[in-house]
Amino acid sequence: MIVLFNIGRIILASVWTAIVATPLLITIYSRYAYGLLRAKFGRRDLLDRALDANARFTCWVAQHLWTKVVLALAGIRLRVREIAPVDWTTTHVICANHASIFDILALTRVVPPPFRFVAKRELLKWPFIGWALRPAGQIVIDRADRSRALRIIAEAAVHKIRGHVIFFVEGTRTKTGQLQPFKKGAFHFALDNRLPILPIAVCGSYAALAKLPWWRLNPGCQIEILFCRPIPPLRSSALDGVAVDSLLTATREQIAAALAGI
Repeated sequence: MIVLFNIGRIILASVWTAIVATPLLITIYSRYAYGLLRAKFGRRDLLDRALDANARFTCWVAQHLWTKVVLALAGIRLRVREIAPVDWTTTHVICANHASIFDILALTRVVPPPFRFVAKRELLKWPFIGWALRPAGQIVIDRADRSRALRIIAEAAVHKIRGHVIFFVEGTRTKTGQLQPFKKGAFHFALDNRLPILPIAVCGSYAALAKLPWWRLNPGCQIEILFCRPIPPLRSSALDGVAVDSLLTATREQIAAALAGI
């Protein structure tokens, strides 16, 4: 019986996603197609403007219409806490752990827009959500090609980035609920662009809905988003592996401590 109720919740959430996404996709694809056409005739700046406008519009729709209703249908509550004050007028590279699909909804709900997610290419196959990624200016990478992924992230800073950039630094959802090793792309990006890192610990999402099995939803769970202490950009003349490892270690320590309740 519980499984049937959970499947019902998931169906309702999927229907609401389709209702919200259909007019959104029409809007952003129209603007995106125009931008691509003008870019072919030497006006790349118009494509950048289209992506920026699409990102802002998509952020607003996702934050105010989509995630609010989907989380309510799933019976999931959100709590936000700042371990240290965050200056949201500053652009941050946001580094978060990843234990559940609800992490995406939770961060979309609470991070002030505009923001961009760094998403794996496999998500492009997802109905509605995946279809919106490219025209909405999200940063889509192929995890199998590390050098090309870093190149795409770097190019995004030149052409399309306005606002916060969100990385799930483990690269994929954990299957056990434990913190996994961090990938280095976020830290290269932060160093290359002299941006501060904002570690975010997402607590409780694994209990709400783990990666496997997908239907084992636990309504009534609370997801807590903990904004940790921002890490200022390193003043380093040589952006080498040592600097990357230093940022990675500092970020992981903060997220691990927050998840442990310290």
